[in-house]
Amino acid sequence: MASNIEGILAPVFTPMYEDGEVNYSVIADYLSFLKRKNINGILVGGTTGEAASLSLQERKDVLNAWLQSARRHKIKVIAQIGGMPLPDVIEMAQFAEDVEVDAIMTLPELYYKPRNVEQLVSYLETVSKAAPTLPLIYYHFPMMSGVDLNMKRFFALASSRIPNFMGMKADLNVAVKVADLLAPDQKIFMANHHLAEAALMGHESSIATVTNMFPELVQTIVNAVSTGDVNTARKLQETLNRAVDNITEQGEFLPCMKSAMPMITGIQVGPPRRPLFAVDETTKKNIEDRLKAINIIS
Repeated sequence: MASNIEGILAPVFTPMYEDGEVNYSVIADYLSFLKRKNINGILVGGTTGEAASLSLQERKDVLNAWLQSARRHKIKVIAQIGGMPLPDVIEMAQFAEDVEVDAIMTLPELYYKPRNVEQLVSYLETVSKAAPTLPLIYYHFPMMSGVDLNMKRFFALASSRIPNFMGMKADLNVAVKVADLLAPDQKIFMANHHLAEAALMGHESSIATVTNMFPELVQTIVNAVSTGDVNTARKLQETLNRAVDNITEQGEFLPCMKSAMPMITGIQVGPPRRPLFAVDETTKKNIEDRLKAINIIS
């Protein structure tokens, strides 16, 4: 299935109030910020978006809220629909097709995990049939899902059996393994902030949390690689690495990233929802001081 979803996409945070309820009022301004920074695609419901902590109805409501703003700005939307019991995943896939997102992404089954490639592809086939008009992206995140199979065999089998299989969100190691299997309309979206290395290997599309906070820096890194300015790309990648390290060394990845988001962009995405814990005021101050020390904020 042909798709023109490519380039640098942002896996958006789900804004929350202090009591853990979704703060829908932030979404329009958040989306406008990304559009001003030339980000033309978002992923709703990923790890960054805390989908695993939302009810099925909340996931539908959150997706709808992002879609309303995205349509005004002509921004493409991928809906991550996985991480629930299969009947709910199927319902979410059908909903995503009904509201006309641009593509769906799914995790594997998280409790009765697939034990081999055949089981994983069979699961994705079932999901894809619930939304047959939408490109399907597999979300490969073994650190969280616990599913880490032979990705080369998986990619070949998924491509042969799932007509709308568009590719994967994964890291560079996986992208290198399956690069020779990619059809012209398939992509591996880089899942982390090591973007210069990925772009050097020909993988310029990404869905990385850092894009929310550093959209211009991320784009400049990839553009520098594409124009052959490797020295600039390397220096900017080092800047991005330092920023990420100074944020995430203070605690758990997502709570620290949500804490840093308003410091860098002014967008109030709030704390994470339980079972995650928000960072305390001391940690927030440490993150702020470290970002000032490396001239990320003033």
